[in-house]
Amino acid sequence: MKKTYYGTNAGPGPQIVNIFIEYPLEPGRRPRTRRLLHRSRHSPDGFQWGYYGSGPADLALAILWDYTGLEPEPKLYQKFKNDLIAKAGQQLRIEGGEIDQWLRAQK
Repeated sequence: MKKTYYGTNAGPGPQIVNIFIEYPLEPGRRPRTRRLLHRSRHSPDGFQWGYYGSGPADLALAILWDYTGLEPEPKLYQKFKNDLIAKAGQQLRIEGGEIDQWLRAQK
């Protein structure tokens, strides 16, 4: 299984929002989780989603960077923001398979 990124949000605006990464370990064992690292490029206030802004841009950057292990180009993470992050509702949940599918569609 692949990583899953998730979080809960009260809505746009200045607030602390944590995104967690779930790593499945082995069949029959509980998954391991950790917080996603925020690398501030656009938003000094941290992650956000559900709109087209700086917090969602930083979230898109962080998810793609964490998932692929490579720093994504701005054009790529901005498109990821527009396609997935900005359209998410109060509950954010992005599965690794969904990211793989999205990345394949970009080629």
